Amino acid sequence: MRKPSFHFLATTLLTFATIQAIALGYRDRQLDALLQQDQQAYAKSSAGRSSGGSFTRSAPSSSSSKSSSSSSSSSTSKPSSPSNSSSSSSPSSPSSSSDKDSFSSNQRPSSGNTIVAPVIIDNGYSRPNYSNPNSYYAPYSSSSTGTPWYVWLILLLIGGTITYFIIRALFFGSKPSVAKELENDTVTVTKLQVALLSQAREVQSRLTELSLEVDTDTSEGLLTLLQESALALIRTPENWTHVCSSSQSVKRDQAEGVFQKLSLAERSKFSHESLVNVGGRVSQRQAPIASPDKDPSAYIVVTLLIGTEHDKPLFGEIRNTQELRTALEAIAAIPDTHLLVFELLWSPQADSDSLTYDELLTEYTDMIQI
Repeated sequence: MRKPSFHFLATTLLTFATIQAIALGYRDRQLDALLQQDQQAYAKSSAGRSSGGSFTRSAPSSSSSKSSSSSSSSSTSKPSSPSNSSSSSSPSSPSSSSDKDSFSSNQRPSSGNTIVAPVIIDNGYSRPNYSNPNSYYAPYSSSSTGTPWYVWLILLLIGGTITYFIIRALFFGSKPSVAKELENDTVTVTKLQVALLSQAREVQSRLTELSLEVDTDTSEGLLTLLQESALALIRTPENWTHVCSSSQSVKRDQAEGVFQKLSLAERSKFSHESLVNVGGRVSQRQAPIASPDKDPSAYIVVTLLIGTEHDKPLFGEIRNTQELRTALEAIAAIPDTHLLVFELLWSPQADSDSLTYDELLTEYTDMIQI
């Protein structure tokens, strides 16, 4: 009776161990599959990000103030010309003293009956006619001594008119509107998002190169990043497929919140930021390699978030390629005095990867086809 019960117990234990081994093996396979799926998702949604700037008005640079103070000090401390000082303080010449001596000697009466008459100096008045008692002193006409006075008046009027129009063209042309935009409390927050075919690999490479080289902590570097990013998109119009745009004018104290909301909404679509340049500080992380059996990838998405001093939107709704080109050209032409904040986002960051069509439809639902 004991022997059959022992065999039954041993068989039961062996069967249970076999079932557990099979279950563990199945769980390991499921875990490997999940890890592989996560790895593929990370690789597909890896992204690059570069940003800098502020919505607060910046003070003028110290270099410009130093240069202006040095120039003003140099102009105020310039010594007077030696020739002027010498001419103003020089004593009377010997010839003038000799003339005085000769004149005084001529004024002395002689011992004879000769009468010395005083010398009459002509100061521009006509000499009197002693034969005519009704004659009087009259000044010479200006025509006999030089250019007539009305000629000078005409020249003065012509010169004044020319100067007036030059000053008006320089100071009253487009500058009042620019000054109005810079002085008011209204700013514009703009978002332009473009989807491109995966053939535009040079766009990914160019944006990566810019993010590694440009110092986004300076206004010059931020402007360079903006212009070059827009130009990289302008150069590949044949690869544009979808677009999403918005441009709104808000109060300065609300602009930061609006901008951050747009930025966080786009960054939440990424599961990995493999390249980041914020305030001139660059950091990189290695993105996981996607599985070779993943679905074919086809798209790249580039997002431009811009804060400017404009008091009106930069553009309206974009629905075709011509409107997209016009908007990109307007962004590339933003002057440095108007650029406040800029953030560049693109996904995927690596030029060896791209987004699938399903990912484009799932993550970027507000984009329209052009």
